[in-house]
Amino acid sequence: MHELHLMKQVVKAVEARLDETGDAKLSAVRLKVSALSHLLVHDHATLQTTFRLAARGTKAEGAALEILTVSGGAWCPQCRRDVSVEHGHEVCPACGEPVVAVSTESEVIVHELVVQE
Repeated sequence: MHELHLMKQVVKAVEARLDETGDAKLSAVRLKVSALSHLLVHDHATLQTTFRLAARGTKAEGAALEILTVSGGAWCPQCRRDVSVEHGHEVCPACGEPVVAVSTESEVIVHELVVQE
């Protein structure tokens, strides 16, 4: 259920941006999602369905949802250095010890809106 709330927030942000574009028809929403986000535990079809539900009756209705996964930040307590990770359960590439996820950026960012004019 948290995913529906998040997708409603995405749709709200998309509508605010679309207000600036006039009558452009939205065809796709591209989200950047941190590799550390819990959102990625869901398959793409589930996220598409949740987005469609959230977009129903809005300017985002009918648009495709595209997910761009971006590396997440982590900290290695052994090496005492920042590392980049592709998923939440990685080890330090230098020493092999478990790393601690560091959340410095938003988990989900509306990266790009694709519109047809």
